This record gives sequence, C-alpha cells and structure tokens, in this order.
Amino acid sequence: MHARIWLLLVDFLAMGSPEKRSLPFDWSMMKEVDRCEINIGLAGAANRYADRPITVSIHDPDHRLGRRPQLLFKRPDRTPATVLRSFLIDRTGRGRFYGWTPVQLDAIVLAADPETANDAAKIEPQVRLRRLSLIEVAALIACRRTLAFLQIIRLFLAGNKKGAAFRFVRQCDALSAPDYSEWIEAQAHAEKGEARNDVQLSRSRLRVLVSIQGSDPAAVAETRDSLNAQSWRCYQEATSGGVAKLLEFNKAANDALWIRLPAGMRLAERALERLVEPFAFSEDVALCYCDEDRINVRGERFAPFFKPAWNAPLVRSGWLPLEGAVFRLARIPRSVAVESASTADIALAVAQARAGKLLHLPRVLLHRGPSCGSHTIQAEVAQPKRECPAVSVIIPTRDRSDLLEACLKGLFENTAPADLDVVVIDNESSEPATLALFSRYEKSGLIRRIPLPGAFNFSRACNIGVDFARHDLILLLNNDVEPIDYHWLEYLAGELDDPAVGAVGNLLLFPDGFVQHGGVTLGAGTVARHSFHFIDPKSDSDRGLLGQRRDMSAVTAACLLTRKDLWRRLGGMDEKKLTVAFNDVDYCLKLREAGFRIVWTPAAAMLHRESVSRGADDTPQKLERFAREERAMYERWSDTLKADPYYNPNLSLIAEEFVLEARPRDLAPRSSG
Repeated sequence: MHARIWLLLVDFLAMGSPEKRSLPFDWSMMKEVDRCEINIGLAGAANRYADRPITVSIHDPDHRLGRRPQLLFKRPDRTPATVLRSFLIDRTGRGRFYGWTPVQLDAIVLAADPETANDAAKIEPQVRLRRLSLIEVAALIACRRTLAFLQIIRLFLAGNKKGAAFRFVRQCDALSAPDYSEWIEAQAHAEKGEARNDVQLSRSRLRVLVSIQGSDPAAVAETRDSLNAQSWRCYQEATSGGVAKLLEFNKAANDALWIRLPAGMRLAERALERLVEPFAFSEDVALCYCDEDRINVRGERFAPFFKPAWNAPLVRSGWLPLEGAVFRLARIPRSVAVESASTADIALAVAQARAGKLLHLPRVLLHRGPSCGSHTIQAEVAQPKRECPAVSVIIPTRDRSDLLEACLKGLFENTAPADLDVVVIDNESSEPATLALFSRYEKSGLIRRIPLPGAFNFSRACNIGVDFARHDLILLLNNDVEPIDYHWLEYLAGELDDPAVGAVGNLLLFPDGFVQHGGVTLGAGTVARHSFHFIDPKSDSDRGLLGQRRDMSAVTAACLLTRKDLWRRLGGMDEKKLTVAFNDVDYCLKLREAGFRIVWTPAAAMLHRESVSRGADDTPQKLERFAREERAMYERWSDTLKADPYYNPNLSLIAEEFVLEARPRDLAPRSSG
C-alpha cells in the first residue's frame, strides 16, 4: 500500500488528479440490513474504491444515523472480515468522514449509532461517497494537522519514503478525528441512553470517604461544589488523618471506600457513582481509577488524559497519575502511612500486597481546574541492570553480509562485557561475501552457524536457535539491528531479574532517528502494529511515553530477551501458522496468558533497518501468507486483540496514537492482568 501511494502521486503529477466521481447516496442502490445498517451500493465499482483515500459526506437532519455512525469496510477473504471506522455527525445532522480504504474491499456499510440513533426518523439521510486525490489529502493534512505534515515532509526529504507513506495514510485516517469539545457532546448524548445499575448499587451499602487535600479555600470550594452535585449521595468528608486512624485500629469495613482529591479537582456529576460501581459488583476490587482532563476558568474542558490499565512502572515514574482513585479501605496494607504517602505509593503498596483487582475505568470523570496543578513526572527512574549477563543470541539471516557484519560487530565491539553465545541460523546464504564472513567468525569461535534450508520461516529459525542455545537467557535478534548504547544488554537482562517478567523489548530507531519500535499495540491496523511507528522521538507526539519504561502487551522479536525455560514451557513460536508475521506477538500473548509481564524499555535503544534483508510483504504470495497469519491470530486471540489493556478504548486503532475515536470501544472497567 505504501509504495502505491507514491506511484499514485507520480500518476497524478503526470496525468492529473485521480478520478473524482462522486457516488451519491441513492436509496434505490441500498439494501436495508437492519434498523442500524445500510449497504452503500458501489455499483460494481468496489475495486475502484479499494486502497484509496475517500470522503463520505452526510446530511441527516432527523438523526436516523445518530451522532456516532460507523463505516464498515468489508474485506473479502481476510480476517477480520470487517474493518470499522467511526466519525461524528453534529447536532444539525452534518458530518464528514475521511479515510484510506483497505487494500481489499467488497462493500462499504454505513452503520447507525444505536445509542443515539432516532428510530422514529422519517427524513432519509443524504450521503455522498467520493474518492479523493492525493493533493486534496495533502492539503487537508497540511491545514488541519500541520506538525504531522511537516514530519511527513522531513521523512520524505530524508529518503524514508516508506515512513512518509505510512504516516501519510495514518494522517489521512486521522482527518475524521473529532474536536474534543464535539467528542464530549457526542459522548454525553450517548450516555443518556445507557442502562444504569441503580438496584445493584443500592444493595451494595457502599459508602465513600472523601478527603480533599489542599489549603486554598477557593480550590477546596470548587471540589466541594462538585461533590455536592454528585448523583451518588452515600459519601462523607473525612481527613486523611481520620482515615489513617480507621486503618490503624483495623476499623475499616469492607464496604468503606476512600477517595483523596487534590483541591481544585472537580468530579463529573456521575463520577462517584461510576467509580463505586465496580466495587459493588465484586468484593475483590481494591482500586479503581479513571481518565481525566483539564478545565479552564470559562468552564471549557481540554487536554484529555486517556490512561492505560494498571501499569506499575508508569505509576512509579509519575507518568500515570492516580489522584482521584477510589480505594477499598480494607485492602490498604496497615503499614502504609496514608497521611503522608502519595496516592501512587498507596496504590503500589496495594499492588505489591496483591490485595485485589486494580481497575481502570476508561471514562473522563475528573477535571483539573486552574488551581489544581498537573501531575509530576520523575526526571530519572532507576533502570534494572545486570552486569556481565550470560546470553544466547539467536540471529536468523540470509546473505546481506553488510547487515550481518554490522550486527556482529555491535555485539562483540559495542556491547558491555557479557558471556555471549551467538547462534546464527543461516537460511541458504550463497553470496561469497556472506560465506567469507561466516568462515571468519566461525574460525575465531565467536559464532556457531546452523543451516536452515527451505523457505524463510522465522519461527522455525528461532525454535532451532533456542534448541542449540547454551544459556538460559535467550535474545532473539534481527540481522539488521545494531547497538547504540554500550550497556544495552545489561539493561535488557536486568529486567528479567524480576521473575514476574517473561520478555523484554526495547526502543528501536531507524538510521534517520525516527522510531521503528516503541512497543506493540494490539488491534492497531488489524492484528497489531508497532507503537509510535515513524514518529520523531524528539517531538512531543509521544507525550513522553518513549522515555518511559513500561509494561506492554507485546514487543517485537527484532530484539526480544526471554528465558529458555519459558520458551520450552510455552512451545516457542508457531512454525506452521505464523512463519513470518505476528509470531512475536503470539509468543508474548502466551507469556501474558501464563501470568508473566512484558516490559519495554528505552534504556537499551538500538538501530533497526526493519526487514531490509527480508523485504516488504507486497507480492501476491507474501500477501496471501500474511492473510493466513492474520487469520490464525484472530482464531487464537480474537478477544485479546480487541482490547489491549495498555491502550485506551477512547483512542483510534486506525490512525496514530492519541487520536480520538468518535465512537469508543468497550468502556467497561478493565485490568491489565
């Protein structure tokens, strides 16, 4: 797809704009599927709309489609068979979708928003579908997402056409992202139709102790006013000292909850109700926190902070703020000095004691006022480190001696002292330079070369490598990866000193300095996608996450450290169904299913040329293989892929990180375990 963008651009410059034929919404061309879905007839022209930028404009004054409709792109012979994109329709009934369609396309279905659709609507919506030219898309991105457009230009001028194309498509998809104020209005409209659990809550007998922390009378009054407006009335104010005495004398009943609010923080009207609800449904819940934003003196909300599920490293560093979290008092260890301890320290103590479930409610229920300061992020956090680790390094390769030599030199010349057992899995290399390189390193005793005949199978190569490995620590390493920091391996090995960690990955950068791997986000694209792909790490678009050691759902096998006993216990990588793509994600998900954490660290940054030696997945054979691997992952991990705990369901899985999703996914309380 990415290469095709530039071909289309050349075609445009040479021949003029791609055809802009509009396809009006004609009810005679549409078949009603049910009260919420209608097929947009493409009149046999589906292939003309595949792998192209499009716009869909809507006028629906009677709100038959609701405020947050979705476009369902039907993909033949692919899994998932449907890719969803959402967008907003304003209160006057006007809305516009922009996006890049899938490579394979059978049909486009327009689905109404069941929470906000007007079932009694009589006026038919007017809908128009049109292909966009690349110049139109570029102009839109330049006007609406200027900083991102400038980064695309930088990538292109640096010769990174793949990165420029990737971000061009992502920014095209981001054009449908709503403004935050519009998003707030649409979500509030949808919440009106939500079912409430008043009966369950009334039976729970839960009571909330509220401590307001701060000495500014005006700020305290702001917080107290928001408390007085709460739908949940079973609360009372209490000082932190009073709460401490309850804990000291062991008088904290299981139905007593506690929330500490910084003065100036305001609660949404149903904040306590929603935060208390998880405790009413399960006595095992120890903590529940929510998303937040800021509010100015005019009462306008801005700067939303959509948080991940429980992530201990981010809590410890302060990146993940927990002010306004609700605790079950009986689950706070008595050793914690609640009067002086921060909310984060209390939460970490609860987590360490395994006192119960730690839940994240992905709803914006807290608003920091002008007098309520921002959360503080620690400048430096100690990184785990193990000196002189014993590691078996598995490097699958085929020719490209230039890449492999740089990789090996990095291991032996730019790595802090370590007991290295380097196993090179040779997939039918034939170039004289590569064979000479093998001979030189084998004679010196620095590597062992294991032949792997036949078609390239990354999973088999790794499994064979682990079978020959001499050490317990196993490092999977691509042949196009080179160290940047001398102590990179010590930082990776240090993470595995924690027996709860099953695998660790790291920050990988392209030669031009842009990000190749900042972790893996499940469900992004379809199965999974690298986080912050082609982002400039010096920009603010990562919101500081690229500098944060943190838990992830998966990391790439381009540089992945794990333990041999875990590899064997979980069956290693799938050689039959996942020969090239997603085998690393599958292995990480097996680790998480077995109860182990996956850690990503920026401390061990490396250079990655990304599959230079393997090439792109752009031939019919490779695309067919990719579709099979995609299907295998969904058959195995469908529910997991739809709900990455470390990615907020209010954010888009199609566009880049931190882009709002018009219709959020599952907003139920969630844990990371």
